[in-house]
Amino acid sequence: MTINVANPIADLRKSKGYDLQQLSLISGLTVAEIAKLESGVLVDPTKLARLLAAAGVKAI
Repeated sequence: MTINVANPIADLRKSKGYDLQQLSLISGLTVAEIAKLESGVLVDPTKLARLLAAAGVKAI
């Protein structure tokens, strides 16, 4: 898997096979929030943690 440094969150979502709507349902975040996290407009650690957990990324 190749990760695009410019947009690693979108790459992660796509590598898991989710579209924005699916990840929205799983994470409880809105599609707009996810899009903002992916673009770097929104930098909220709590929301980012929810998104990563929903995508199956385990915290260490």
